[in-house]
Amino acid sequence: MSDIRVICVSNNKELEISQKIREVVFCEEQKVSKNIEFDGLDSECDHFLILKNDKPVGTARLREKEPGVYKIERVAVLRDYRFLGLGAFLMKEVIKNSLNKKSLEKILLHSQTQVKYFYKKLGFEPEGGEFFEDDIPHIKMIYNFKTL
Repeated sequence: MSDIRVICVSNNKELEISQKIREVVFCEEQKVSKNIEFDGLDSECDHFLILKNDKPVGTARLREKEPGVYKIERVAVLRDYRFLGLGAFLMKEVIKNSLNKKSLEKILLHSQTQVKYFYKKLGFEPEGGEFFEDDIPHIKMIYNFKTL
């Protein structure tokens, strides 16, 4: 995968690209409300773009939800680039970035139920029952540091 790389978003143009990918995947494809998708928390997050041949094709963000607790959110890969291993590559890079946080105690995410096995393969374990976010079933998942 030498034509694949993940970058940390470092300017407004890159953030706009990340947000556009989220708009396409979540708002257009999955019909998530823009008010929910763009929740006003982007300024508190680290954002990532995955590039294939220097073209942005996916994104994710990392937010310190509370001291020591980091939440991976808004993981999205454009439709034409799914099932190529890019989502897993992106997630591994976000997890690596999380591990560099000095205050880190826990990494969590809210997985859409339909893709929980994707996250399970990456070392996340379900916690609690299913719940709904904008009418889409989700489950809370916690990263198992033993998978390192």
